[in-house]
Amino acid sequence: MKNRKNEAKKALITFVKAPVPGTVKTRLQADMGAGKTVEVYKAFVTEVVSRCARLRGIDRFLGCAPSKSHAFLKDIAKTFNMSTFNQRGDNLGERIFNALKHCAAKGYTHIVLTGSDSPSMPADFIRKAFLGLQKNDFVIGPCFDQGLYLIGVRKEKINAVFRRIRLDTGRDVSMILKSINRTDIRLSMLPFWYDVDDINDFEFLKLHLEHLNQKLRLPE
Repeated sequence: MKNRKNEAKKALITFVKAPVPGTVKTRLQADMGAGKTVEVYKAFVTEVVSRCARLRGIDRFLGCAPSKSHAFLKDIAKTFNMSTFNQRGDNLGERIFNALKHCAAKGYTHIVLTGSDSPSMPADFIRKAFLGLQKNDFVIGPCFDQGLYLIGVRKEKINAVFRRIRLDTGRDVSMILKSINRTDIRLSMLPFWYDVDDINDFEFLKLHLEHLNQKLRLPE
């Protein structure tokens, strides 16, 4: 029988918001209106978690804001067999740190967190993130705009990493590289990808999906 004593216990967290008009994808809302924006956001969330659901050997969590009690989030969690918890913290960095610690307290040793703004991100990037954590302490998925589409860390390095980095600065990738390269923390980087934040990003997403011959149920 295979010895599982030293195997990594893996957790994947997806950060989501309750799809309330005026609170999600606000930069998109200026161009497409509140109602359509909410439907677009729901499509993004559904696509991201459905891709994650195809991964094996990983326990999946939905980190919800402001509350996991919203009907859409409850339905998503049930449909895709995900555990839920509420995000906690006054800013993005605090919320990510607390989410990672939440899973670490449950015994997970390799923890990856992603958002719902990159619906075209290949699921293979998540596999690569967990593979990266086999030999490294910290992994990031960088966006072209210097934000992040993914962050992952080994349980024992969460405090050390978050003592040195700040998030949601507008220059997260540069700040992380500058801070981490001066330490003994081993960092792995995934390929660059893109978030969908405004109408130009949204139009690019549609063209990109057409090029990839992929379908995403988006409102007209």
